[in-house]
Amino acid sequence: MWSFFKQINVPFVAIMTTFLFAPALVQAQSEPSIKSAGADLANFPNSAFTLPEGQAYVEISPVNYSGSNASSPSQYSAGYLLRYGLFDDLELRLMSSGITVIDDAQKTSGMSAQTFDFKWHLVDANEESNLPAVGLEFALQTNLASRTFQGGTNPSLSLNFDQRLPYEIDFEYNLGFISQQTELGQSQYQLALSWAFQREIISDVAVFVNGYTNTANGLTTSAIGCGAQWVPIERLALFANVSGGVTKTTPSIYTLIGFAVAF
Repeated sequence: MWSFFKQINVPFVAIMTTFLFAPALVQAQSEPSIKSAGADLANFPNSAFTLPEGQAYVEISPVNYSGSNASSPSQYSAGYLLRYGLFDDLELRLMSSGITVIDDAQKTSGMSAQTFDFKWHLVDANEESNLPAVGLEFALQTNLASRTFQGGTNPSLSLNFDQRLPYEIDFEYNLGFISQQTELGQSQYQLALSWAFQREIISDVAVFVNGYTNTANGLTTSAIGCGAQWVPIERLALFANVSGGVTKTTPSIYTLIGFAVAF
């Protein structure tokens, strides 16, 4: 683990500490709630909503397993997403797959890349006109990672939508692009779509179906699955998501179990 900090030569602990304790520097306008913006790690799409100014979420997925596909072995990771409300409509974010172990011959392991991100809430939903809430999200994956997991600097952009459908079903979907570097060091851009339908079945317990599709140059990864989220107290959410790949290049199975805490 210490070798990771030496490799990136960046005060990573200082970055983490800033995200965790910055809320104490700003007086929050209301009591923190995990419901006001909702946990983004629970399902595939991210919401259009941002945290109130001065509030923070820490979202952790200690169980994150991806099965093998036609070209890659299975892997396990323990990821996180740190969120901070800089203003009511602008959120700063730091995310990573965290400690990752690949089930290859070498049992490759290390810290995955750190991604810096911001989300901007553009407009609220207009239910009378059937118009969704809209957010804009920009992320930059960096080389702050163990050497094995360094994949270059890769931007991504997404429009995030949230809409209430009949029968109290929430429809959340993202449309944008992601990028990654090929073995030749060239940037490859992929069209990215993710979606989820969610409904509360009893008080503070919701179930959802979700999926994603990323495609470029005739290569498509896509998965469909389902999950649930429970909010036992105002500041805590517990969630799980299980999906299966529908193309040969997609992990055969994806499992995530995690929690989110509001500060």
